[in-house]
Amino acid sequence: MENSRKRPLEEEKTEGMKKRHISNRVTQPNRRRYPLINQGATCYLSSVLQVLFMTPDIHERLDPTSSILDRELKAIFKNLPKTSCGTENVTEVLGISDVHQQRDAAECLEMILKRLGPDASQVFQGQLKETTTCLVGHVIIEETSPFFILPLPLQDGRSAKCSVKTGFRQFFQRTAHTGDNMVYCSKCKRKTEATSGCEMVDSPPVMTLLLKRFDFDLGTRSDVKSNRCVDVPFTIQTETKSYTLYGMVNHVGSLRGGHYTATVLSGEDGAWYDCDDAHVAEVEEQPFANDRKYSSSSVYLLMYRASASRTDRSSGDRDKAKTPGGPAETRSSPRLVLLLVFGCVTLVILVILFSVFLL
Repeated sequence: MENSRKRPLEEEKTEGMKKRHISNRVTQPNRRRYPLINQGATCYLSSVLQVLFMTPDIHERLDPTSSILDRELKAIFKNLPKTSCGTENVTEVLGISDVHQQRDAAECLEMILKRLGPDASQVFQGQLKETTTCLVGHVIIEETSPFFILPLPLQDGRSAKCSVKTGFRQFFQRTAHTGDNMVYCSKCKRKTEATSGCEMVDSPPVMTLLLKRFDFDLGTRSDVKSNRCVDVPFTIQTETKSYTLYGMVNHVGSLRGGHYTATVLSGEDGAWYDCDDAHVAEVEEQPFANDRKYSSSSVYLLMYRASASRTDRSSGDRDKAKTPGGPAETRSSPRLVLLLVFGCVTLVILVILFSVFLL
């Protein structure tokens, strides 16, 4: 994964590199938003923190007694709705001494999540199970490990447009091991053809996807950055959960120099905002406004929030049918009333007949 996140060396701040990500305008109520102050080249940190600020799932989970970082983030999130905030205490806790050196936003996010208390970091943590299976079906390797970020490949070809959904499917595709890449199976007692792959056995409440724009080109034997345009879905579906996009971290510029910004969805007014150092403003033309489509050549990190799972929705429907006042009971109530009335009438008739018989 290291090659997928090569660090730009210095920050370039030109107007061309600070373009807003726009689609279709949606008018929203005006409300002032405040920035995080860039210490020099800490746009990577500011962008990540702006997304975490728009992640209320972790706000109440931050425990000042659990870690120093929890305490510092809780203070920033408390003050940011009222005023701009500095990040000096956060860089100190993270051990970042040179604030004029550009760093990778994905590595910064992972560093933060690893240093948060367990209750807060759990919001972003899922579990992947990786298995290698021979052709007979024997499990050669099976390992389960936690993750915070899923790195998605950009499809082959540097100029063609690609999509997050395709990259997401590719991440979970199984790989065949044949020829010189065959693996040893202890049950077969020989090298054999096999397949390997992973599955998400525990879906996190917030799923973070990384687009592998920074990579190593074997042809030129050099580090490269891809500026390919990527189709970004507003929702993405796993086997058990549906996820909705609410935050993006973007990188504009070259491999050797660039600039990070964040685009976040406000839960208060439903508008998307651009967070670009000292400038925080509503996106002029809102992404996903009309056709629910959005494409970007600079989006790097995507944060999706989980909604109710398929299992939860199915259980909810069943519970609703069983609950007093639910649809099933509502439909059966008229029949029950008719049966009771018929029973009462029959009983009255039998009593009358029995009385006549005795007379």
